[in-house]
Amino acid sequence: MAIAEMIGMSFVGPKEEVERIAVALLDTGNFEPMPPEVMMAKHPLGSRIQNFKGNPYDSLLEKLGRLWSEAGAAVPRRPIVDRIPAAPLPELSAEVDKLTQLKEEWAAQGDSLKKEHEKWRIILEFGNVLRETGRNFAPYTYIAMGALTRKNWERLGETSMAAPFLALPLFEDTAEKTVAAVVFYDSEYKEDLRKILSSVSMRAIVLKPEEFGTYDNPDAVRYRMEAVEAEILSRKGMAARYISENRFELEKLYAAVYAMQRVYSVCQLRRELSGMMVLSGWMPRDACSSMTAVTEREAPNTVVVTEHGDVLEKDGNKLPTLLRNLPLIRRFQEIVRLYSLPAYGERDPTFVVAVSFCLFFGFMSGDVGHGLLFLAGAWFLEKKKIMGPAIASVMKIAGVVAILFGFLYGSVFGNEELIPPIWVSPMHSVTTILPVSIAIGIVILTIGMCFRIWNTARKGEWGEMLFSPEGLTGLLFYWVALAQIISMGLGESVFGSGVFAVIMVGLFLVMIFGNGLSKYFFSGEMIDEGGVTHGFSIFHAMMSFVSNTASFVRLAAFALNHAGLSMTVLVLANVLENVPGGRLFSALVLLLGHLMIVGLEGLIVYIQTLRLEYYEFFGKFYQGGGREFAPVLWDRRNSAS
Repeated sequence: MAIAEMIGMSFVGPKEEVERIAVALLDTGNFEPMPPEVMMAKHPLGSRIQNFKGNPYDSLLEKLGRLWSEAGAAVPRRPIVDRIPAAPLPELSAEVDKLTQLKEEWAAQGDSLKKEHEKWRIILEFGNVLRETGRNFAPYTYIAMGALTRKNWERLGETSMAAPFLALPLFEDTAEKTVAAVVFYDSEYKEDLRKILSSVSMRAIVLKPEEFGTYDNPDAVRYRMEAVEAEILSRKGMAARYISENRFELEKLYAAVYAMQRVYSVCQLRRELSGMMVLSGWMPRDACSSMTAVTEREAPNTVVVTEHGDVLEKDGNKLPTLLRNLPLIRRFQEIVRLYSLPAYGERDPTFVVAVSFCLFFGFMSGDVGHGLLFLAGAWFLEKKKIMGPAIASVMKIAGVVAILFGFLYGSVFGNEELIPPIWVSPMHSVTTILPVSIAIGIVILTIGMCFRIWNTARKGEWGEMLFSPEGLTGLLFYWVALAQIISMGLGESVFGSGVFAVIMVGLFLVMIFGNGLSKYFFSGEMIDEGGVTHGFSIFHAMMSFVSNTASFVRLAAFALNHAGLSMTVLVLANVLENVPGGRLFSALVLLLGHLMIVGLEGLIVYIQTLRLEYYEFFGKFYQGGGREFAPVLWDRRNSAS
């Protein structure tokens, strides 16, 4: 239950062997690529590394995906068996380009057919206009027909008012948002009109006078339209038919390109060194030995170079964080992430958060009935996708703990007469739950300070660990003061007044002169800037000992508040039973009252629990700012790349 130790691994070998290694890395699901320069920077060959950019298979996969999508077919999800295809990149690229060209030809033919259909529709409509109006346009030698947007049609109409041509609308296509129009003009104005029609983007169909007779035969025009429509309908399913007829070959091609795209997602930061490929990345320590064995078996000409993460971290590299916890504890990682992901090498607080979160929540809202409502509410909100699975799981566990505390308190929907308390009743045992809540706070604060001592020791910050108010000296100061106060409360002091004063003053002086002591014992290491700033930091630490400990009184306060609200609802329901229709009113008060308690108090208790975690506990040691470990996986949807 900690942050996984990371190892930097580099594979240097022939391209074909490194590709096989990349397949094995994908199978492990535990490899995050990194630039080889991170490990090779100080290596004599580091300056000879040549860079690559991009994944050469990305565009191929996108083209194939569009082909399947435009055909209305689902992209294949077949298992990838032969992950490394025999065909190299140029051959795969040629096959994909052939399919892309075929698709483009289908699209071009479709566009041509649409224009053909539009042409005959315009001709048919123009013939209808001529027959219905009986108009004679003999003075005009030429006719241009076509479609243009509504806005451009208005521009063309305005231009016709001052130019020697006549423009008339035929029909408006609402689906295409275009207007079909006919323009009459003289042959002498042909070039000028061509420029005008070009400026309004009109797809013109130009007919000479000898072609006018087309309009006189509407049946022939309709026949041509129907033939074009049939051709369009036939070609609309061409891509789907092609995929259906060649499914096996196309799925095999897609699987090959997909596999190589994932391989080169692992190799995305690859480099070349003297004709050899260099692949580097982070791996958890426990996965490295198996990869070394795979390399020896599958890639005999490939060299494996490893470096411990601690060494690379000291060189200024930010290592990724991989949290490893038991399944039940893992659910509480989301609570930690809400604050910040732990930095690599920092103490993972998830286990303590899981235990303390449940303890705080149950202590403040312990009730068998309300715990069941918490469970039901979390389940309902998760099902309706209002609450995420991670937080819903946390709330379900918190609901179970609230039920357990309900048995400890003997409380069922605020009624303390149905079952006897296993421990105490909050309303009748204030003198018990108050010191218990403070004791819980003392334990949590102590754990937080111990975590800080561990973190500083790991970094080699020995002065900070020993002499700072948040270090070992501060912890001793806190516990000596607590021991004296607790023993005095029990009627007998652990230390005499003189001994106690000497110990406290001595510890305080160690913190005051911590800078000098650190500089003397640890070769110039400084805890703080010194002077006034250091003095204020010590004063703040002393005050935080008191305020942080007192803050845990809220555990008892909210337990009493919960019991008081529940009792109020019960009393009000009992009073209403004596009025006409009292049973109904009493039932409504019980229902609405307990729903309000669960809703409002549940939210408030959740917030107060997070406050105790983040401010009192995390404030003692936590830095955060970690970067999540993002391995490349076979499934692109769940992968970092």
